Amino acid sequence: MLNNIRLLLQACQNLNIPYEILHTYENLVRIKLDQYYYFCNYSTPLIEQSVAHLIKDKEYTYSILKEKIKTPKTMGFLSPFCDEKYQQYLKLKTIPDIAYEIKINFKFPVIVKRNSGSGGLNVFLCQNLEEIKTALTTIFNIYDKHYDYVAVAQEYIVIQREYRAVFLDQKLILLYEKDITQATFTGNLSPLHWEGGQAKYVTDPHIIAEIESFCQPIFQEINLEYTGLDIVVDEQGQYWFIEANSHPNYDIFTRDNDPELAVNVFEKMLMFLSSK
Repeated sequence: MLNNIRLLLQACQNLNIPYEILHTYENLVRIKLDQYYYFCNYSTPLIEQSVAHLIKDKEYTYSILKEKIKTPKTMGFLSPFCDEKYQQYLKLKTIPDIAYEIKINFKFPVIVKRNSGSGGLNVFLCQNLEEIKTALTTIFNIYDKHYDYVAVAQEYIVIQREYRAVFLDQKLILLYEKDITQATFTGNLSPLHWEGGQAKYVTDPHIIAEIESFCQPIFQEINLEYTGLDIVVDEQGQYWFIEANSHPNYDIFTRDNDPELAVNVFEKMLMFLSSK
């Protein structure tokens, strides 16, 4: 049973809400409120399919939010090895052509990563043209399980602090810092994948209020009833929106903090569903 499902079931028990486990692996659960709601693996019934697809795509998200909230410049590039039916959209037909286009549109260093990825996999900090080519070759490797047919280049932000902000009904209900002050970089740029990286629960009301206010323009553009937003602070103390997640994973958070804090997220989720 996945950790998120365990948290959900504990929340159901705390609130005396009936549920059924519907699959052998115990990761498909039906909740009975005024109607049935289904939780499957990390997915919840709070995100529309179209919205989930939208925020999974980093370039689409940027296209919608770039004029609304401070977010790094992002450009997407279709793989030269994409299916024939997509060839009509292919403007740059070789990896060197794509790499050069990135070079002339971004300052070094530049982030190059797969468009639909998570967990820091196939995310590269590139210092020169050759490193961009290597990153693109890796992302566009059709024999790799992490292959993506779109790569994105993203403006590099010098990050001082990074947060995961969990929102429900446009309200910030859980905030933690991705703390690497005592961590060692081991190859994955995602902070919580550094050796010794920790999810540090944030209770400072000033930081909570600032981040909640900063993120509000997102909800004016996208109907996100539940999401985990990655927010960073740069060297000048400015907030930046990096990306949204439709199904936040609490594995590392519950490793480093009281699991009841995450159970409370699911309790609030269930109460929200019951009030709809």
